[in-house]
This record gives sequence, C-alpha cells and structure tokens, in this order.
Amino acid sequence: MVSSATEYHSAVSYGRGRLSGLGLDWGNEPSTFKTYGDLPLRPLTRDARLPAATLWGTLGRSRASRTLNLDALSSVLFHAAGLTRSCPHRDGMMFYRACPSAGALYPCEIYVQWPGGDGLGQGLYHFSVAGHGLTLLRPGNASPASLGLPGESGEALIFVTTIFFRSAWKYRTRAYRYLNLDTGHMVEGLALGLAAFEVDASMEMDFDDQAVNGYLGVDPAREGCLAVLRAACHDADGLAEPGPLPAGAAAWSRASAADALPAQLAAVHGVCSARFQAGAAMPRPEASRLGQGLNWQDLPPLPATAPATDMFRAMSLRRSRRAYSQDRLPDGALGQLIEVLGAPLHPAGHPCENACLAGFLALPGFFLLNRTALRAAEVRDGNMGPAMAGICLDQLWMRDAALQVVFLADIPALEETLGPRGYRAALIGAGRLGHRLYLAAESLGLGACGVGAFYDAEAADVLGLPSGVGLLYAVTVGVPRRAGPRKSLAGCG
Repeated sequence: MVSSATEYHSAVSYGRGRLSGLGLDWGNEPSTFKTYGDLPLRPLTRDARLPAATLWGTLGRSRASRTLNLDALSSVLFHAAGLTRSCPHRDGMMFYRACPSAGALYPCEIYVQWPGGDGLGQGLYHFSVAGHGLTLLRPGNASPASLGLPGESGEALIFVTTIFFRSAWKYRTRAYRYLNLDTGHMVEGLALGLAAFEVDASMEMDFDDQAVNGYLGVDPAREGCLAVLRAACHDADGLAEPGPLPAGAAAWSRASAADALPAQLAAVHGVCSARFQAGAAMPRPEASRLGQGLNWQDLPPLPATAPATDMFRAMSLRRSRRAYSQDRLPDGALGQLIEVLGAPLHPAGHPCENACLAGFLALPGFFLLNRTALRAAEVRDGNMGPAMAGICLDQLWMRDAALQVVFLADIPALEETLGPRGYRAALIGAGRLGHRLYLAAESLGLGACGVGAFYDAEAADVLGLPSGVGLLYAVTVGVPRRAGPRKSLAGCG
C-alpha cells in the first residue's frame, strides 16, 4: 500500500520486459458517458455566436472583466468536452471529443453550479456530453466557503471530476497519472474558452475534497473532483440553500458492472486529497535541482506575429496526429510553440506555478525551459529523439517528430513543499500545457500527439534527471506526412 505520491510514482513506473499480462476485459468495458436515468435534460444551444479569438491572443490577454451567460457557457463546454468525430468501434461507434484522453477513455465529467439567470434556474447541474445539455441534480447553491473554496456566492462554479475505473480498466494502478493529465487537458480547454469570452475566471485545485464530492453526490470510491473553475456571473437574487440530491445519485458513478479499483490507486488518491501545505511555493526552474548550475540564457526574440487561426475552430478539429513526415518545423514555429507554453498557468506568486517543469528535445540536445521568463538551459547534449521513441514503449513514429516537449516534476520536493496534493497539481499542469501544444499545432497546420507511457528509469537516464525528478508526460509535434482536408465529425484518431 502506498503512503506518499513519491512512493506511488515509483511503484507504477514501467520497466522493460515487465508489461506482459495487461490484456483488456472487453466484457467489463466501462461506459464513457454518464447519465442520470430519467431525469430531464435541458438542451443547450449549439448556435451561440463565438468571439473572434486566436490561441496566442487568448493566452496573452490581461485579466478579463465580463460575466458568463448561458450561451457562452454552452460554447465553452462544447469546445472543451463536446463530441467532434466518430468512427466504428466493435459493435457500435466510438465518439471522439474536443479534449484529448489517454486511450480515448474519457474519464472526466463536468458539473456546473449556476446562480440563476438566462432562463436557467439556480442549481447544481451535470453536463451531458452526449446530449449537450444540463441535468438538474439539486436546486439552490452551496457557498464557496462550505466547499473549502475562495470567492463569493453568485459565481458560476465548474467542477471537473474523473470516474476512476474508466482509465483503470486499461491502465490499472498507473491510471492515476492519466486521470490527472486528462483533467489538465479538460481544465485548459475550459479556461481558454472562458478567456476567449473575456470572462473573469480562475482555476482552483485546493478545496475540501470530501465536501465537494458530497455536494456533487458522487460515489467518492469511484469518482472524485480534481479541479474547480470559478467564473464571474451576473448578480443572482435570492441565493437559496442547496436542495436534496436525486435518490441514489451516487450509483451513477459506476462505470461498469465490476469496477473495483486497484488498491494502490485508491490509496494514492486518498493521500493526494490532503489540502496544500500553506506558506511555501515551488522554486523557479533555475533554482530547482534539475536547473541549478546550468548555463541559463534568454531565448531569441519570439515571432512578431502569431497565427490568425481561429481558436474555436482549432478546438473542434483537434485530434492526435502522429503520421509525421520527418521534415523540420517551419521557420518561426518553434518560437510560436514556446510562446504558448510561456503564458502562466497560475497568477504570479501562486505556489503551484512551477510544480510542473517543461523542457524540449531539439537538435542537438535536451533543454530545460523557464516558461514565463522565456529562458532555457541545456541539460544534456546530443540527439535523444530516437532514444525517447524506444523509451516510450517503442513507439517508433516518434522518431519522425520535429519536436518533443517533456513535462517533469521533482516529486519529493513537491511533497515536501506543497504536500502530496502537489503531485496532482504537477500532473494537471502537464495536461494543461500539453493541451496548449495540441491547439497550437492545429493552428499552425502541424500535428501533435501526447505520450504518457514510457519506461521511467530509462527516460530519467537518457535525460540526465536527478533522483526523484520524474517524467510526467511527453508531447510530440511534427509536420504531417500528408496534408489533406480536416473535417469535424469525420474520421477517427
């Protein structure tokens, strides 16, 4: 049984020759859509007017001041989580979504506390991805303070949960890594959508897990909230106390008939549910164990102009693309990709801002990045791209990528500084940054694909990582082998 995030990360590390016997139980395949039986669904509009927005302009925007309305909420939910493509799958259809997910298992669910207005009554709602609508779970609103959140009553709260077994069905105990990475992708899609609508919003990872899960009515052994977004809303009159949940609401957290979790996964989630330790923050990359003593240099000037590609279109068309041509990135593309990584994940001084470290592999070496200061330092010389392809479970298509971006964390330092919940923060941060790369690649006419499976010790050895600093996630970017029309709701992948 694991007792710390550091112990868990080590215990679930992959080793070459130790991955046999991981077949899938197709008779117990989890459902990827959550519904609430016969409770009525309130459809959301699919025709809301979208603001003109690019990824670079949205990330570079100063703090917004508008409030969220129902049409904007509908668009934000669709472009973060909506159905965008389909293809045949076994005896039915597989539906792909705006948000990437490890193994296309889609463990994330979204709940919205709405303060009332725009024709939607005050209450807690579940977002139905399949029906693009909201199901009322309970009337009234909980106060942020009762959930361990900052803020005032009258904001819209967007809760992102994961149903653990959806990922554990395939990835077993290692699934906790992917659950948090997937949450990061989802959160970044929501945050970018809110920013494009210029809604004053913030993301919270430090809250009372037990209180939030109880309020949502989920079964905490099967489903848990990992992140909350707060969005400014119009003034709500007569805020009411939360009403009762539907009878048996927790049963809808079950994803399959036999959805027992590995003991280590349940244990690490319990460990990482502790609140953040107060009063400390993760150091800048230059002061981290990996970055100390390196020769840090300012990056060359970034491109003066950014692509004008519509961000919402990129969100709709985004998919994992890994048929690369071996061509180098177009002129200026590396700077544009680094620029999207450079926008802060959190406000200045937030303790979690440097929980996730970023680096990139480009000829001729591995470079650690200070994202927000736009500085880099070479950690190791040489062409490590082909070796990383072998380390990532011999996914040889990675050799054709023009760029590999890696996300890392000093896990013992996270636990010492922030507590074990810092591990969740680092993984969610890696997912958020990975989502930006997906959208940037789509906007630039490039391909991108995330990789969360790798031989951990081999990766640390090739990259020259100190003991305890682990690889969390890698995202490849490359020039597509064949350029062709990109259509929403067509094809699979």
